[in-house]
Amino acid sequence: MIIARMLSVPLLLTTACRVLPESEHPAADSAQTVSDTQTIDVPPPPPRQPPATADTLVALDNADSIRRDTTAPPVPREAELSALAATLTIPVAGVKAEELLDTFNEARGERRHDALDIPAPRGTPVIAATDGRVLRLFTSERGGLMIYTADASERFVLMYAHLDSYAGGLSDGSPLRRGQVIGYVGTTGNAPPNVPHLHFAIARSTDVSQWWEGTPVDPLPLLQR
Repeated sequence: MIIARMLSVPLLLTTACRVLPESEHPAADSAQTVSDTQTIDVPPPPPRQPPATADTLVALDNADSIRRDTTAPPVPREAELSALAATLTIPVAGVKAEELLDTFNEARGERRHDALDIPAPRGTPVIAATDGRVLRLFTSERGGLMIYTADASERFVLMYAHLDSYAGGLSDGSPLRRGQVIGYVGTTGNAPPNVPHLHFAIARSTDVSQWWEGTPVDPLPLLQR
C-alpha cells in the first residue's frame, strides 16, 4: 500500500496487485476513471522439451507403458515365451486366469494398448508375476505409480502401473520372488478414479537396463497357458 500526500490535501492512493488464474476475467468498470487494480497475466508453463534419449525419467513422464523399440526391435522366440509362461503367475491376488480381460489390442486414442488391464478392488495386493529384480520405481502422468522389473532370464521387462502405493521395503535393484507383494491396486495416473485396476505389460528387451523400451508381448496367452 502506498500513502501519498500532496501539499495540504491528503490523497490516499491504494494500489492492489493480485495474480488471477486464467479462468478469471475481471469485469471492467466504465464509470471508474482511475484504475486502482493491476491485473498480471500469468503465462502458462512452457511446453516440455523433447528429452534427451539418456534422460529416461523425463522421457517416460507422459507414458503409461513400455515404449516400442523401433531401432532394432527384438523378436521374442517361442521357446523364450514358453519358458517365461512357465514361471508366471497372475499379478493381482485372487484373480483367476478365466477372469482376465483381453485388452492388449484395444485402441487407446491413436495407439494400441499393448498391455493387460486387470480390474480389482482398490488396495488389492499386486504381486510379482515372476522371479527377478526391480529395475525402476517410477511415477508418470499417465501411469501414476509404476514398477518396472526384469524376469530372472533378464530377457523381459515387466511393468505394473496405476498402483495405489508400493509395498514397504521395495527399491530399485531389489530382488523379487514370484508372488511377493510389490504394491496395491489403485487409480493413479490417468486411470478412471472409479475403476481401480492394474495395468500390466511385458516386453522383450535386448538390454533390461533400458527398461523403458522393448517389443510388446501380450501377457494374456502367457498367463492362461
